[in-house]
Amino acid sequence: MWDVAQRGWFADGPVILDFGLSRVEITHRKFDECAITWDQIDMAQPVDWYEHFDWRADPHTALRRARGRPLRAVNIIERTTSADWRPRVLHAVEFLFDGARLAIYNAMDENGLTDVPEAELPAVHWRRVHVA
Repeated sequence: MWDVAQRGWFADGPVILDFGLSRVEITHRKFDECAITWDQIDMAQPVDWYEHFDWRADPHTALRRARGRPLRAVNIIERTTSADWRPRVLHAVEFLFDGARLAIYNAMDENGLTDVPEAELPAVHWRRVHVA
């Protein structure tokens, strides 16, 4: 989503990845809530939350590296902790493309996007769960 008034990406709105035949929509909320849906948002319709939002194809630089590249894997990234009451916390949905990585992560009650290569991720306190 694009905030027309602020002239920037709106991190509280869903992140939508278009794969041609299907779209995946991801939204993080609170500390560890994540909604993932497929083909539920019609981007041909105007955003009806407020008057100053719109859909944009490249609202964030992290999306540009992945654009047009074949998808090779989808993972869930969990942050591991030593707390018995919460040993794992959902951190991100990770998309690995040929030559690019995109992670849509929980940025504390909003979405965060990063294209940091997986080789630069910390080696401890993280767990990758392969989904597809």
